[in-house]
Amino acid sequence: MQKTMFLREVLTEMKKLDENKNPVPFSITVRTYNQQNKVGGRLVTWDNATLMQPPKTPGKIRLSQKIDFKNPNHFKNHTRNLKTNLGKKKINILFITMFNGYEVIL
Repeated sequence: MQKTMFLREVLTEMKKLDENKNPVPFSITVRTYNQQNKVGGRLVTWDNATLMQPPKTPGKIRLSQKIDFKNPNHFKNHTRNLKTNLGKKKINILFITMFNGYEVIL
């Protein structure tokens, strides 16, 4: 029997921090989809991924542009930013299929 986990539990696990206030790494499998081109559908797995954290101090200025960090509206857009071994990736939480060996249920 496959172990299962609800999506709300997955989002809670993704936010966990260790004793040094660093994000805890996890393994995640996500289905890809590009809404502009209407392409995707392959499964991508990242081991040792972490949830990206907002800047520690509010009003922090970007180095490349002299503007404040924008609000990504993750709640409204159902997205999260992950730091993987391939760089930064934005995922849609509704397309998460596996998390740390557990099948994800909506």
